[in-house]
Amino acid sequence: MGERVRVATYNLYLGADLAPLLLGAPAGADPQAAFDEVRRQLQATAFPRRVDALAAALLQEPADLVGLQEVCLWRAGGAVLWDYQAELLAALTRQGCPYEPVVSQPTFRGAGAVVVDGRTVDLEAAGSNTVLRRRGSRVETAGAATGLYGSAFTVPTGALGLEATLERGWCSVRCSVAGKPFTFVNTHTEAYDAASRDTQRDELLGSLTDEAEPAVVVGDFNAVPEHVGMPAGFVDAWVAAGHPSAGPEAATCCQAGDLRNEEPTLTDRIDYVWVRGARVVSATRVGASPEMRFAEGLWPSDHAGVVAELELPG
Repeated sequence: MGERVRVATYNLYLGADLAPLLLGAPAGADPQAAFDEVRRQLQATAFPRRVDALAAALLQEPADLVGLQEVCLWRAGGAVLWDYQAELLAALTRQGCPYEPVVSQPTFRGAGAVVVDGRTVDLEAAGSNTVLRRRGSRVETAGAATGLYGSAFTVPTGALGLEATLERGWCSVRCSVAGKPFTFVNTHTEAYDAASRDTQRDELLGSLTDEAEPAVVVGDFNAVPEHVGMPAGFVDAWVAAGHPSAGPEAATCCQAGDLRNEEPTLTDRIDYVWVRGARVVSATRVGASPEMRFAEGLWPSDHAGVVAELELPG
């Protein structure tokens, strides 16, 4: 029997659905109304209100390694408003299962002026992909690598003075369990342009040069199973564990933009654990059941997470 390792992926949700701003409001719509709706969602989903629910979701099936996407740092007027990584690590520690960051790759960033109570506030957001390791895990980590994709979606200039750069990237860690090596990779590919997304996927695969070594690639691929396009050498852990590829029990995206929907609204499966050179033992979806809505009545994220237990070759 080989050594076992548990891995996970979870998109933390930056806090609002930015599609109306990034893709442009429908013809005849008021762009200011779209901006006001984004601001409303940000206020409704404030990270401190849902961080304990996020930590609890991750600890439904505590993983050795977790790939996180949309790990945001929000600033208002130059001061830190919400630091997702720091607050999540503190919540995990409070709930008795501490983690530590191993590697992070900054990706998207944006800025704009928001009027609050008649006062103009400069709002800034920066997001990252991050890998966490559970303290006390038997998984040891060595070298780490990061990268930004050469293909990126260009955000059209809006009418509200907003600036945004939607770079996408990946981060990876060289790992071992009892001397058995493997590579763990975390990514978040393009949501708003399929051609860019596919080019980014191929660029990521091109970086995994050692085909003889087990590899685990997790992340938000922003593509349903028939469009994700991973090569035959990689196994979809969710399907390999015996789950249906699509349908309500498989979907990982998306809850309502303000996270206040009472019933789940997940319709698409776009978050994956891909495995090469290891056996899939099990796979579980976390953060998708209504009881995960804590006292604030918020879903932990607009995504559900995926956890997989793997067995490395003996």
